[in-house]
Amino acid sequence: MKSPLLIVCVLLLSNYLKAQEHPVPEFKNPPVVVEVLVGNNGYASQMTVNKAFRSFPKLGIFSVTNFSSRWNETNSKDMMNQIHLTYHFAKGFSVLAGTHYTPSSGVRPNTALMYSYSSKQFLVTLMPRIDLANNSNWEGFALVEYKPQLNEFWNLYTRAQGLYCATINSGDHARSYLMLRVGISSKEFRFGLGANWDAYGPTRNTKANYGVFVAVNVFN
Repeated sequence: MKSPLLIVCVLLLSNYLKAQEHPVPEFKNPPVVVEVLVGNNGYASQMTVNKAFRSFPKLGIFSVTNFSSRWNETNSKDMMNQIHLTYHFAKGFSVLAGTHYTPSSGVRPNTALMYSYSSKQFLVTLMPRIDLANNSNWEGFALVEYKPQLNEFWNLYTRAQGLYCATINSGDHARSYLMLRVGISSKEFRFGLGANWDAYGPTRNTKANYGVFVAVNVFN
């Protein structure tokens, strides 16, 4: 009679060999990206989260938080947070539904469509968004990164990121910005020179901030 232990070992070995024939692909989520800009007129930060659920990768969470303050401000209201549930329905395309918050408009439900393309040298993200509320806004967002390899250890890092937001009823300008970054990157770290231009309200009151930035990819 065969030993029960031998039978168990044979079954385990058989299952292992079958698993090697059909390996489960490794699941990779994008990192959480945290960036800080310290400039001549103030401080700005941005955190981006784009994660898929491991058990159902077509569903995920997308969130962006921006904050900016002048050095002489004690209670800055220049803050934005959006958090969405995402559904990936085609290569590069996702539909989003969630909430958008600013101190001036409060919390508003909204929906968006996002297109994203990523390679070793390029990252392109486009996202139109609309509020689902009274006196709602529409918004267009675009981000382009170019990061060619310089040598074994360093990459050039450049980014242009822009946003334009207007009220639907009147078409008046509500908020816009342009962020430019140029520097170098190694592994999960990036640093260099940065510039932010911001405009607010129908009269487009503007402010600018020039300085240095540091960013890091925080992995799982």
